Amino acid sequence: MEDQIREAGKLGVSAMQLGGINDTDILHGRIQLVFGSPESWLLNEKWRDMLSSEVYREDLVGIVVDEVHVTYKWGEGAKGEAAFRESFARLGELRSLAKEGTPVLALTASADTKNRRRVTKLLRMENATEVTVSPNRTNIRLGLTQVPSNDLSCMDWVVKDVKDKALSMSPIIIYCKSLKSVGKVYSYLKAELGEDAWIDRDKDHKAEHLLIGMFHSKTLTQYKDRVLASFNGEGSCRVVVATTALGMGLNFPNVSHVVMYGSPDDIEDIVQQVGRAGRNGLQSHAILYVIKQSVKVDKVVKGVIATGTHSCFRKALFCHFEEHTTSVEPGHLCCTHCHSVCSCASCVCGEPIPKYELLEPDVCIDLKCRSVTDDDRTLVRDLLEEYRSFLLKDTARLFTSRSACTGFSAELIEAVVEHSEHIFDLTYIINNLPVFRARHAREILLVISEVFGDIELDIQPTSHEDSFTEPDIDYTGYFDDEDEDLSEIGTPYSSTDSDYHHHSGAGH
Repeated sequence: MEDQIREAGKLGVSAMQLGGINDTDILHGRIQLVFGSPESWLLNEKWRDMLSSEVYREDLVGIVVDEVHVTYKWGEGAKGEAAFRESFARLGELRSLAKEGTPVLALTASADTKNRRRVTKLLRMENATEVTVSPNRTNIRLGLTQVPSNDLSCMDWVVKDVKDKALSMSPIIIYCKSLKSVGKVYSYLKAELGEDAWIDRDKDHKAEHLLIGMFHSKTLTQYKDRVLASFNGEGSCRVVVATTALGMGLNFPNVSHVVMYGSPDDIEDIVQQVGRAGRNGLQSHAILYVIKQSVKVDKVVKGVIATGTHSCFRKALFCHFEEHTTSVEPGHLCCTHCHSVCSCASCVCGEPIPKYELLEPDVCIDLKCRSVTDDDRTLVRDLLEEYRSFLLKDTARLFTSRSACTGFSAELIEAVVEHSEHIFDLTYIINNLPVFRARHAREILLVISEVFGDIELDIQPTSHEDSFTEPDIDYTGYFDDEDEDLSEIGTPYSSTDSDYHHHSGAGH
């Protein structure tokens, strides 16, 4: 809100925030824009009464709810859970406090087509007029790259930019999903930069001369202010590692690159973060580094990633926000996949691969590669589907999805098919595929071995899983057991699904 008030002042519009030292002008209706949190408007009698006062009933032009997607994301809790900030979902009550017929304007850059109906219901906007502008900004190239979970070399291009350009570089935002990840990435950048982390290698290491910064809910106000000032052109910080705390209501016009280190929780978060880049209209970049997918990631996000790996990432993402999405031409300006098939110059593309997709050799670790035909992919898919059916047959069925019953999803099968040219060992499977159980990782490797015959496996069947015991439906402890620790799996190969291979392996 403070940022918005500053912007309003530059435009000659008077603006204040509820709860300031002097609120006389607000109470007397002398301020053109009055900003406040949902809690201030709804839970403080002073401001509720003000909306019903004579001056506001006569002069109030309208009620505006900005970033309206948080009305349901923060205002409504998941099943059995309390809402993060319930007042967001109650903003419709403001209509009963203001004069009848007061217009309500709801604004968001990232509500998908399904959730727009939730907004109008929560704000009680009957027969609302909907004005839609696509969030698909064609000046932003979309990158999609898988990276190992234990290696931050994917950030080395950022380090190089800071060393080479220092204050002259365009701002970069690196979004992380947790405070732990923020600290991990920030520490890596600072360690790799060394003295170059400060302007002119400042020997005193003054904070105001630091070229990198952090921004999250626990960041001290003085350091937050330094980042905000810098990204508005009045400071030294050029790279900020942040959570989504650095986001809504802020307008940074010159951000050239947005990096998402780890898959955001839902597609609206992806669009929010992508939208921080290129607001000045210049060619910009948004990169999603996919780290071994988390089970907490929304299934729609997993689907977008799976589709965007082998087809247009832009179309896979923005089809949820607009009826017709097209790829950007030429393809090298669209996304990672479209760049790989771009033929803008005499059947080839002369545009080099962006630096953020050129992983260093120690990240790629000289990946093995085999030739894979369409028939091979079909056979891999069929064998994995057969294994999945076997799991379903010997699983106590719950009233839930096939994936939840077996832990072996359709997305995993398609990911295996897509990566089949590079799968030679368990390490690759664990680091690059959305697999969460050790025995599934082993089964995938066995299927690849059966299809291609180029992996030497030391198969040592065990018998402890051959027997099957009917589950006790009254025993809740089943849901407390953790899956096998994938980080401890290694070769030589050992199969624990001997019962399945007894009846299926010999048939192929």
